[in-house]
Amino acid sequence: MPPSTTQSHVHRDFFGSFVGILVFLGGIALLLEVFKLAYEMFSVPAGTAIGVHSGQKLDLTTAGTSVTSIILRILLLMIMGLLGSWIANRGISMYTHSRGIRIKVEEP
Repeated sequence: MPPSTTQSHVHRDFFGSFVGILVFLGGIALLLEVFKLAYEMFSVPAGTAIGVHSGQKLDLTTAGTSVTSIILRILLLMIMGLLGSWIANRGISMYTHSRGIRIKVEEP
């Protein structure tokens, strides 16, 4: 009986590639949304964002609440940016892993 030989064939998973591309595009869409929200947030003048108006008395409670709200929004933007980049990275890895699946075939 002759010894069996093992060959390796490369198989491409089209469904996995498609899902990987969709996940990547979803991550990019989330990153674009983060940039849009950051632009809108930082295009507001600082006095308006904090609630300080010229000619009026400074209300520390309102200003403190506004500053806390701004800090919370910045933290949420950072988390959204990290998640968007993580999702896009997962999409890329899903796509690259589905492009070359090696199948071992034993021949008698």
